[in-house]
Amino acid sequence: MNLLITTTQFTVFFLATGLFLPGASAGEDIDFQSQVAPIFERRCLSCHNDTDSQGDLSLQTATSSWTDGVIIAGDVESSYLVHVITPVDGQAEMPKNADSLSAEEIATVRKWIASGAKWPKEVTLREPEVTDFDWWSYRRIERPKVPAIHTSWARTSIDKFIQKQLDDHGLTHAAEADRRTLIRRVTYDLIGLPPTPGEVAAFVRSSDPLAYERLVDRLLASPQYGERWARHWLDVVKYADTHGYDKDKLRPNAWPYRDYVVRALNDDKPFSRFVQEQIAGDVLFPGEPDGILGLGFLAAGPWDFIGHVEVPESKLDGKVARNLDRDDMVSNTLNTFCSVTVQCARCHNHKFDPISQENYYGLQSVFAAVDRADRVYDLDPTIERRRYELASQLADLRKQKSALETEITKAGGPRLKELQQTIAELQSARKIVKEPEFGYHSGLANQPDVEKWVEVDLGQDVAISRIVLRPCHDDFGGIGAGFGFPRRFRVQVAIDDDWHPVLDRTADNVSNPGVSAFAIENVNQTARKVRVTATKLADRSGVFILALAELQVFTDDGMNAALGAKVASLDSIEAPVRWRRQNLTDGKWATDTDPARSQQLSNFTRERDRLLKQVMTPERTSRQAKIAETITRIEEEQTSLPTGRHVYAAATQFPSRGQFHATKGKPRTVFVLNRGDVQTPGPVAVPSVLPLSSTSNGQLDSKLSEADRRAALAQWLTDRDHPLVWRSIVNRIWQYHFGHGLVATPNDFGRMGALPTHPKLLDWLAAEFRDGGQSMKQLHRLIVTSSVYRQSSEHNEANAAIDGSNQFLWRMNRRRLEAEEIRDSILAVSGAMNSQMGGPGFYLFNLEKTAHSPHYQYHKFDPTDTASHRRSIYRFVVRSQPDPWMTTLDCADSSQSTPKRSETLTSLQALSLLNNRFNLVMAERFANRLRAESPTRSEQVAQAIRLITQREPTDWEHEELVEYSNQYGLDNMCRYLFNLSEFVFLD
Repeated sequence: MNLLITTTQFTVFFLATGLFLPGASAGEDIDFQSQVAPIFERRCLSCHNDTDSQGDLSLQTATSSWTDGVIIAGDVESSYLVHVITPVDGQAEMPKNADSLSAEEIATVRKWIASGAKWPKEVTLREPEVTDFDWWSYRRIERPKVPAIHTSWARTSIDKFIQKQLDDHGLTHAAEADRRTLIRRVTYDLIGLPPTPGEVAAFVRSSDPLAYERLVDRLLASPQYGERWARHWLDVVKYADTHGYDKDKLRPNAWPYRDYVVRALNDDKPFSRFVQEQIAGDVLFPGEPDGILGLGFLAAGPWDFIGHVEVPESKLDGKVARNLDRDDMVSNTLNTFCSVTVQCARCHNHKFDPISQENYYGLQSVFAAVDRADRVYDLDPTIERRRYELASQLADLRKQKSALETEITKAGGPRLKELQQTIAELQSARKIVKEPEFGYHSGLANQPDVEKWVEVDLGQDVAISRIVLRPCHDDFGGIGAGFGFPRRFRVQVAIDDDWHPVLDRTADNVSNPGVSAFAIENVNQTARKVRVTATKLADRSGVFILALAELQVFTDDGMNAALGAKVASLDSIEAPVRWRRQNLTDGKWATDTDPARSQQLSNFTRERDRLLKQVMTPERTSRQAKIAETITRIEEEQTSLPTGRHVYAAATQFPSRGQFHATKGKPRTVFVLNRGDVQTPGPVAVPSVLPLSSTSNGQLDSKLSEADRRAALAQWLTDRDHPLVWRSIVNRIWQYHFGHGLVATPNDFGRMGALPTHPKLLDWLAAEFRDGGQSMKQLHRLIVTSSVYRQSSEHNEANAAIDGSNQFLWRMNRRRLEAEEIRDSILAVSGAMNSQMGGPGFYLFNLEKTAHSPHYQYHKFDPTDTASHRRSIYRFVVRSQPDPWMTTLDCADSSQSTPKRSETLTSLQALSLLNNRFNLVMAERFANRLRAESPTRSEQVAQAIRLITQREPTDWEHEELVEYSNQYGLDNMCRYLFNLSEFVFLD
């Protein structure tokens, strides 16, 4: 827009449009607060406020409005504000991406400027809060009367509501679909797989008047029903098996939630119970596995690994990450169960719906103590409570240990502190070199006090003067130097077949020697064998081991009699070349590249140990021993507790990981953030649910515990009188059967969403579902046995002229199969389907782990891998790098809620179905199946058509396909059939 418009041009424009009103003359007073302020608040303030000041312009206070000629009192035409709100060719520059101000609003602003632009200094504008609850979705659900329509077409009450709308709009319904179409439609809708030729033939031939109803009951009772409908639910809740964001690390324990959804649907769990388990199952149903498994819902969405694990919560990025994490929980809950766009209120009051920032942050406060982590779900709750009690005791003991060490250092004076600092610096400066042969490594033990031994046979009696143990060095788990060195041990020599001790360190813990040699001087024994027995093993990430790089046995002349000697042991992991028994005497161990530094380290360590011995009073020694003993006992009890199985879910108790620490159930303080900015906190938010009427603010008792807050939210969601929840779920199920919902915006029942096409039917279904046991299977049965569902998809020109989008359902909608249905159908007809249910997801990629983030390499995956031939619901879903083949077929984006998938038609889809390696492999498997089941080419072609289309081939099709397969091979014919529209589209 050209802003250099002359006064004459503006005058001509406003005369032509009728906007240059007589009242716009200078001198006419306009009341700013009642006339102008509402316009600025409603149309301008969301972008032009003192915080955002987009375009360096704020209209929140008077002093912020007079710069750079934005508003020039008394000069309308020179005021920049007038230029940007004035339409040119029907559209103004401001408000951006929104409707222009009305002619009356523009005239009011012009009058105000002309009259002097008076703005009282005490007036600060605020964004308006929508408080009007008079909207269809907020109204109480009352069961409407079923229309009194008498027609043989109407099998169910649903049909009568549909017939009423058809009659009101002058529409007719379509005829009933043929039986082959019906069984194909309802089988795909309910279980996501094609019916077999035998099932189709039996249904088509059946004379049973209830054959269709029996078919529906069989499908609903199939375990494959839960697999199909869980996919719809997981689309909505943003389920995936990786975190997302830039590192997109794996979630190896996400899958139990997916299996929970499958099982809950198959068990036909009442919907209120299903909802409550996913918000507060651990509180409302303690001791029940599903009460924890359901909490995978709150952890299903993306999660910022860096913002939580690598950045402390006190830093800006940490605050942002946790704010966004709570936002995901709030939006997932309210979008999924209520179809409300509550997230719009994160930065400002909702523009269209009665949701304020206070309401939004009140919901965040409900989740203020919750994080996402692995938690046990199949153990007695008392075990978990004991685990957390022990963890708390251990943390306290480690604080005591640290305090005692500080006390000892202080008692040792400046020299001890200096030595400790010098030793730490020397250790960090070391550069270690080592051969591929690391040393000897015992078998793994689950407890630290399991004895392990290893011995060296010198071949003959040797006069031993000195024994040296060389520690290992390994980067496993970050342990580094001293890997596996025993915490307590004894060294013995064999004299006349009797073992004699030369060192006993079984009463106290031995410090990690790093790469320094552990020497036993003045042995002065003649013996043939030397044995090291560990009585307390070293910790190796939760398991316990004995590891030594080298055992040296020196004679008086300095010769190592053990070099190359035979080694025996209780056990050994024997993982050449790094670990094996014989490495103990091969003369190889990790060394510091600077021998002088190693000698310095040894000297300073000895001096430190002498000083420590001087300051270690009996009281300190006793206290240190008691702390160490208690820590050991608690660690041993922790290890002995059953570990159980884990699910990635909402949690308040979990081990710390980097900067990521559990709240232990103590809610964080949540503020109402000005413009959603964590750097500009406002008042403390009060835990709340959404108000559903003008007489409620939705606030909960601020003293409620973390658990009670979620329980209150779960009970609010499932309240019988909740107007949103019951409408939301029946609308979702309706949509998946008909292609569009009774409300076309399934995640938005607000003023910016669509209006219901059949409001009375929606409320009748909601009331029927809510009051009839909340059975989703019964709701499916009610829908798919209706006449409206059984219609054909035949076109009717007269009806299309009235209702081109078929929103009133005068025919059935045709649809393309979803990506998972296509893949699963290919597996089913080819005979490759592995019907195993549940468990960890299978990969459709080669996984390459790196220090920063995993690489998901789809191009390296072998589609002949039978482990991947399971239903697509069980595939491992990657957020940042989704499967290219599935994405081409419009698979859901797991980084966002997908209440309704896109359905595109592209050439890339046809090319993928023709040339993707999976299709090529399955075409070969399909051909092999046909050869095994049918002896002749003619019968093979006929069976292929039956499996692909669930009908008999026409004579022409049969003839053409036989000729094609004879010329190009049966494999290529199968590949061709996977591309039939009749295979991937459903009438």
